Amino acid sequence: MLSLRKNIFIGIIGALAFSASANAGLYGFTSANPYTYEEQILDFKSAPRSIVNYREAMRKHIIALAEYAKTQNKDFEFIAHEGEELLHKSLWEYHLDGYNEARKKGLNADDPVFLAHLKQTEPQKDYSLSSETYSKHLSGLAINNRFCGKHKLNEHIKKHNLKLISIDQCKTEAAFDEAAMNATGLNYLLYAFIKPETAFKKIKKQPIINENAQNIFKVADAQNISLLIDDSLYKDKERFLQDIRDSNYDIVVIEPFFHHASPFSKEEVESLKFKKNGAKRLIFAKINVSEADQDDYYWQDDWEIEKTPWLPRASFTDENSAITEYWDENWRHINGLYFKGIVDSGYDGAFLTGIENHIYFEKQTPLE
Repeated sequence: MLSLRKNIFIGIIGALAFSASANAGLYGFTSANPYTYEEQILDFKSAPRSIVNYREAMRKHIIALAEYAKTQNKDFEFIAHEGEELLHKSLWEYHLDGYNEARKKGLNADDPVFLAHLKQTEPQKDYSLSSETYSKHLSGLAINNRFCGKHKLNEHIKKHNLKLISIDQCKTEAAFDEAAMNATGLNYLLYAFIKPETAFKKIKKQPIINENAQNIFKVADAQNISLLIDDSLYKDKERFLQDIRDSNYDIVVIEPFFHHASPFSKEEVESLKFKKNGAKRLIFAKINVSEADQDDYYWQDDWEIEKTPWLPRASFTDENSAITEYWDENWRHINGLYFKGIVDSGYDGAFLTGIENHIYFEKQTPLE
């Protein structure tokens, strides 16, 4: 299998990157397959010989996508949904260094208690450069429920000069109004909703916070955002596109296909880049960097979740998707081609989801 950086340049396969795909749920707001009892009790028969640095693997995957995008469009931007933990080297990574080093030295770790009582002495690697490179490729970070859910920010976020976006589910109109006021005061972009049945699905149902007539050329300029990532309430593709054209959002995030099957052409994407008031705006494509959908073009009949080695688990948020071992060359190849289609179709940037799945793998090998 070729590496990702080679795969994403294979032009003759690039057209496949926009074959049918299902709309995925958004982490924190949809639930499909919660943790099983077995996953929660973590009954290890033997400790693993070595453990992948799941955070570093996620960073490297995103960095590779970003570096490719910049070769095609120097102004292409990224917004990451969740993934605050990737902005710095964590305690988990320090513990991982100690674990892997101990195993190399032949220390007996067959007793799973070793994992729980591991004491870190001196880190063997420094991932700070990788985390800095990762953050430099991001223009924005979207977090859940900063205001209506009182989400506390990771202290490292302040160091990276990212545009912060909060996605909030508010219980009342008063809570919505308070969230809007607080977000404006802190210069956040806010996507807030009260009724989950219309969230992410209907752009006209979402009131614009901080509407303006300014031209928006980069994420840092934006004052508002819409996440129109579920087209299930639209029967007609043109109606979907026209509703976006009739709005004044600074940034609109969409799935890069309609009803799982029909890709938005470069011309259609270009037609969305102007607000109703005539000013320039940004159109972002949503891409899941760690989950495979069973309706996608690449899904093979003989793949089975939990039986295909790099498809270990069903998605937490989408009934029709599987969490991948995103460091596996099979997935890097597939995801790279999919991303190439987004870049080729003229989007201004990508809204990255699935980043939080590194937490699942870490929970199966706890080091803290």
